[in-house]
Amino acid sequence: MKRRNIWAFTLLAVLFVCLLTWPAIVRGQSLPRLKPIPSRRGSDPAAAVAHNKPSPWLPLKNQAPSGPDGVQIMIQSTDGSILVQAYDGQTWMKLTPDDRGSYINGTWTTLASEPIARLYFASQIMPDGRLFVVGGEYSGPGLLPNWSNTGEIYDPLADAWTPIREYPKQHGCPEIDYVSGNTTSGSAQITGIYPYTSGLFVGEGVFGFGIPNAATIVSVDSPTRITLSAAATQTVPANFIALSSYYRLTGCLGDDPSILLSSQKILVGNLVNSNTYIYDAALNDWSPSGTKIYPDPSDEEGWTRTSEGTIVNYDLFQSIATNGSYAEKYNPASGIWTGISPSDGTAKGTIPQLSSPTLGYELGASLRLQDGRVLGIGATPHNALYNPATNTWAAGPDTTGTLNGIPSPFGSDDGPAAILPSGHVIFAADAGASGFTSSGNLTAGSPVITGIPSTAILQVYWSVYGAGIAGGAYIVSVDSPHRVTISSPATATTRGDAIGWGGTYSNPTELFEFDPGTGTITQVTSALPDGNLPYEGSYPTRMLILPTGELLFSDSTAQLWVYTQTGTPNPLLQPLIANVSYLGGGQFRLGGFQLDGQSAGAAYGDDDQMDSNYPIIRMVKLSGKVFYARTSNWSKIAVGDGGGYETVDFTLNPAVTPGDYALIVSGAGISSFPAFIRITEKEAKGAD
Repeated sequence: MKRRNIWAFTLLAVLFVCLLTWPAIVRGQSLPRLKPIPSRRGSDPAAAVAHNKPSPWLPLKNQAPSGPDGVQIMIQSTDGSILVQAYDGQTWMKLTPDDRGSYINGTWTTLASEPIARLYFASQIMPDGRLFVVGGEYSGPGLLPNWSNTGEIYDPLADAWTPIREYPKQHGCPEIDYVSGNTTSGSAQITGIYPYTSGLFVGEGVFGFGIPNAATIVSVDSPTRITLSAAATQTVPANFIALSSYYRLTGCLGDDPSILLSSQKILVGNLVNSNTYIYDAALNDWSPSGTKIYPDPSDEEGWTRTSEGTIVNYDLFQSIATNGSYAEKYNPASGIWTGISPSDGTAKGTIPQLSSPTLGYELGASLRLQDGRVLGIGATPHNALYNPATNTWAAGPDTTGTLNGIPSPFGSDDGPAAILPSGHVIFAADAGASGFTSSGNLTAGSPVITGIPSTAILQVYWSVYGAGIAGGAYIVSVDSPHRVTISSPATATTRGDAIGWGGTYSNPTELFEFDPGTGTITQVTSALPDGNLPYEGSYPTRMLILPTGELLFSDSTAQLWVYTQTGTPNPLLQPLIANVSYLGGGQFRLGGFQLDGQSAGAAYGDDDQMDSNYPIIRMVKLSGKVFYARTSNWSKIAVGDGGGYETVDFTLNPAVTPGDYALIVSGAGISSFPAFIRITEKEAKGAD
């Protein structure tokens, strides 16, 4: 094993990069020169970009190949590329930066399709580079809401998905009255039933396109096939099959959270009770872990890793039910949950109410800040701050935006957040918290509502509900200070009755910036020339911190955006490279400090996890060309852990040739100072 001590080259490396390539390395740019499945209503993937003044936001040069299905989750792969899922739940793509390290000018590749379509699920990158996914609020053909307990692991080297053992069956799973299946004209069999046939019974009525009236189940033939009393009249793949009675799912996980514990083990929450489970990838098996302190499921929760190694969780159901302040933390070393709640004396301070029944029990993201505190973003306008060092909670600043120029409460009723290398947090929130109830007059057969006390903050596409209003109605136009037109005519004539306006997921979405130093939140959307955000809630949007420190943002369409910050990281928080060793066989090992970063990078909560607190390595030639290595086997899974030597293995990009390179390692978007490394011909060829 040949070890190269890096300390002697530090000054030389810094001078080298400052003179030649530092701006390009830092920014990744070239050298100078139920929630619902989101509707595409009002979206404009080709929204105009304002070029009259420089903007910190730039659109990706190439749109994702997902087309109208848009972009759902974005996950950092260990080779510098970005794994991206489309909103069809099954298409996966890869965004690769160009040879100057620019994601803005990156290219797309379509990957192998996931065997089972799923949306809103648990996900983690494992230290061997594979992607773990399990669950799904929606899954299977047609993406029905069936709270899947299935999962897969994706191997990027093989471009292949492998099913894993199903999440353990749970008592108390939800009831559903539908499945999907394939009908064939002239055949009485329905095949490919998803999620399964357990719970179906002979004699039960079945309804669907091309299924004769009064058809019933004659036999349940297998976990995926039944026979009916009459043959189908139409051939329909993935047909929506309604049943005459409810049946209870025997396995459910849905959109519960997860977090990586060790190289092969992942902690996963529970949809229906306070149990948690650990998936062991080495054994492809599940085992029970600690039971949460409060008798609530993990549903809607976001888990946040702290620098002390524990995992912090705000317990919203207990807090809402008791109007209290409840939270928990999990100790991976002991597998035990303990309380950190002001309401029962296990913590100091107070936690403001971060959600409510009227906001669907939804919750925003939570992230560890660079000063060690945890920021919890509410679906209400309230936010919370937790200090693990003192076990103290405190209210953060409220989130306030504007609606038609009027200051109004905003909240993240599901929405992303990301922490920039400077320590500032960017997060998405919408006008759900501004929903209200007022009086109004309805006339049967007319879509016009009159006599509204004030329409000052009402927005087109806000939901409208009340007696005499058809389900799913929304505002089509705001006609005057006291009148609106809605999408469907009233079914009754009423005067002065209560009418609800807006609520969960109400547009527009705004982006906000939290400054931990000043403790303030400011609205920053105006710098982003994205024409879609005024017409959607925050829940379809996603964020990811890139290895360059830039922020990758999706508004749910195929057009992604990159934000380049103006601030710089605290040098005391940057990764520090100590040495690089060649292990033989094309394998290298980098040793140093703070390689994992200061936080998860980006977060969403229970629906999606996109943690990037692991080392990413890029190498820059004198010419300015950038080559990302593939990292694996990082020795620590931590955030903000400034003490202790750690290592990460890596293999070279196949395009690397012998020569001198500036090597940079980043964790959750914070990059090290570069260090020189010389690649020999033997190493470039992967020889021993």
